Amino acid sequence: MEFRQLETLIAINNAGSFAQAAENLGYTQPTLTAHIQALERQLKCKLFERLGHRVRLTHKGEQFIAYAERILKLRDEATQSIMEKPDYSKIVIGVSETFSVVRLPLLLKEFRKEFPSIEIELKFGDMAKFSADLKDNIVDIAVVLSGEILYPHLAVEILCPEPMSLIAPVDHSLTLLPEVNVADFAASDFIVTQEGCAYRSYIEELLSSSEIKPRSFLKVKNIEAIKQFVMSGLGLAILPRIYVEKELKANMLVELPWGGIDFGMYTQVVYHKDKWLSPAIKSFLELIRTRINA
Repeated sequence: MEFRQLETLIAINNAGSFAQAAENLGYTQPTLTAHIQALERQLKCKLFERLGHRVRLTHKGEQFIAYAERILKLRDEATQSIMEKPDYSKIVIGVSETFSVVRLPLLLKEFRKEFPSIEIELKFGDMAKFSADLKDNIVDIAVVLSGEILYPHLAVEILCPEPMSLIAPVDHSLTLLPEVNVADFAASDFIVTQEGCAYRSYIEELLSSSEIKPRSFLKVKNIEAIKQFVMSGLGLAILPRIYVEKELKANMLVELPWGGIDFGMYTQVVYHKDKWLSPAIKSFLELIRTRINA
């Protein structure tokens, strides 16, 4: 059943003849006849009967035309509803904790100022979770701090490198060294983030490959708490430098001179390679590209 068949049905009923309806609609008369015959085959009943030079609806036709009018009215209402709100949309954004705390508030403030009608929903997690969420269309895009992302179903854009800082309390003994290496962790207490965090995985791989085991591990979910614990003298930690810049400038924390390999962390935006990018998503992507790359 097609909209044009329903429109043909109504036009013939209003005009009283196939010929006049064909002229009104701009179709040929055989085309209108084909539309009605297709409907009659599907409904398994006659819709029109000829009475002299005019055609009239059968009883079944009278029943069905009421539904046809309602269907077309709903179609028009649905179309009008969408066209009346061209700027309204929704974006579901997956964000890592670091990005959501440090960079996201100002971005959202600027985005809302320009696009106040766009609804934004945030989902928090790590890249392993977002890979599945992007594949299942649960989130539209994700912005994460991570090492190189290699998922075949995802499009990945590196926005900027994210320097990492090995931080310590201001009175820690390692602050006296000209350079700190992984071997120095053996006599240290270490504070790490939750499982799944990219830089926790980096730390674990670094320690494992060097066969170094710190004196103790304190596992903390919240990176703000990690900062506080380090300042309190409970151990060392590795966090994105952007997240500890204020404390370093205020001499509340010390960045140790790391002599190991580069951490290789980047802030990246990720979306499914087959994802249709709505105007709202494209606008948000353009904003973060411009602001974070600036």
